[in-house]
Amino acid sequence: MSDISEIRYMKEEEALKSARDSYQYALKVLKGRFEKGENAISKDAMYSYLYALDVLSGRFEKGEDVISESAWYSYNYTVNVLRNRFEKGEDIISKDAHYSYLYALDVLKGRFEKGENAISKDAMYSYKYACYVLKGRFEKSEDAISKNACYSYIYACYVLKGRFEKGENAISKDAEYSKSYRENIYDAKKKIEKEFKDLRDSIDVHYLYGIEV
Repeated sequence: MSDISEIRYMKEEEALKSARDSYQYALKVLKGRFEKGENAISKDAMYSYLYALDVLSGRFEKGEDVISESAWYSYNYTVNVLRNRFEKGEDIISKDAHYSYLYALDVLKGRFEKGENAISKDAMYSYKYACYVLKGRFEKSEDAISKNACYSYIYACYVLKGRFEKGENAISKDAEYSKSYRENIYDAKKKIEKEFKDLRDSIDVHYLYGIEV
């Protein structure tokens, strides 16, 4: 059945031949659940996901094993269908930096420890995970970040809010980031330290001579 319009005239026994036909029969003919076709559907990750999304508007337990074999379908199933954690899919998600980061951000709303190894190998997702999920330092990722001038600079700016010594070698090889880092991180830190020292010295002098401050 290559023409989707022909699905409207499909017989039930024909629909049982494949996951695709069973899904389309449920969607176009029955406009609802097609229990007899669920065995066929459950063998295909794409149609299991689509059946849950478009037909059931909810969980399709029979198809979750095959869905859990794909990071893409596992993530989309949890976000668009379950709207909650999908533990069965976490192993496959954890092998992919992109989906591990999104799963932590959009689903768990916090740390996804199982996915941190994959995330930590990618400078971009390491920075994003530190900035938007952990909201703080992500030490496991710093080797990967330190090899990239851009992410070393913004990791210093927005996560550490100070020097990132491990990334300074990469930063120093990029004229633009080197200048920005020196002005906004290195020189700024030295200026703050000097101002603090001047203030401390001033307080010490006032205290020594009994002058109120």
